[in-house]
Amino acid sequence: MRSWFRSIVASVFGLVAAGAAASAQPAPTPLQSAVLDYDATARAQPAASLGQPAASDNGNAFWRFFRDGEWYGSWGYSKQYYLPTDIHVSQPSLGNAFTIHGVHGGDDFSLSDIFNGDLFGPEYNIRVGRFINDERTIALELSLDHSKYTTTPGQFANVTGVVGGVPTNANLQLSNSVFSEVLHNGANHVMLNGVYRYPLIGKTNETLSVAAIAKAGVGIMLPHTSDTILGNPNNVGDKTLGNSIGLTNGWWQLNGWTTGVELGFRVVLYKPVYLEVTDKLAYARFGDLPAYMGTLQESLWMNEIVVSLGFTYDGPALYGSR
Repeated sequence: MRSWFRSIVASVFGLVAAGAAASAQPAPTPLQSAVLDYDATARAQPAASLGQPAASDNGNAFWRFFRDGEWYGSWGYSKQYYLPTDIHVSQPSLGNAFTIHGVHGGDDFSLSDIFNGDLFGPEYNIRVGRFINDERTIALELSLDHSKYTTTPGQFANVTGVVGGVPTNANLQLSNSVFSEVLHNGANHVMLNGVYRYPLIGKTNETLSVAAIAKAGVGIMLPHTSDTILGNPNNVGDKTLGNSIGLTNGWWQLNGWTTGVELGFRVVLYKPVYLEVTDKLAYARFGDLPAYMGTLQESLWMNEIVVSLGFTYDGPALYGSR
């Protein structure tokens, strides 16, 4: 019993002596404290934080822009409607400088081309875009609307100006031989759009989710025109690589500008495939369209119903890695 008591007393005195010795040591300097703190922090952190790139930072910023963002692309077809327009004809060597007022025209919409396998025959629409904010509500989009326009044959229109050197103010029936304008290879709108997406039903990009879509943009016109003025058809040449694009000549012309707005809905049919239906209102102003020994100037107001099928790449999030 006495030996057990002596052991306890010895242990207590040993602890007291150790504590006194520790308290007698000098306090660490600020430099020593900083070194100790850094060493403890370094031991606690994974190796990736000590100058090694994290797994999520693989690749440069250019590659991450394409890999990590939400991208989408679509292909569709459309039906166009046009307001009456004024068309000005300028043929100086023929003594013609006149305007045809209130000309009616329409598109060349036909589903038969699609069913016959001619995907590029009808009025097709291409969209490619990327959402640029964290909420994935705002995007930038590049679009092509391969719209078509044909003046309505047999209509009567008022003609003012100079025809064959003679002042004129009269009604004229616009037959295919007297006057016609055809943009069948098309009245092409190439635009850069700002896009806003507002979720209505379900989570964004999930199957059967629905979102409202609003777009506004500006761009250039890339028309191909085939016209006949007072029995004289124009000729822009063959569709070849050397005669593909010009300013006032070529198969297509970089000729004019366009602006428009588009509203509609996007429905995810089965992630990541979606259906988009929109109504687009656009204004196009052409410069000098090629004509026989002269040019045409006009503008077009277009209303367009677009139905597209698209695919979304939502970066790693789509496949569950983010």
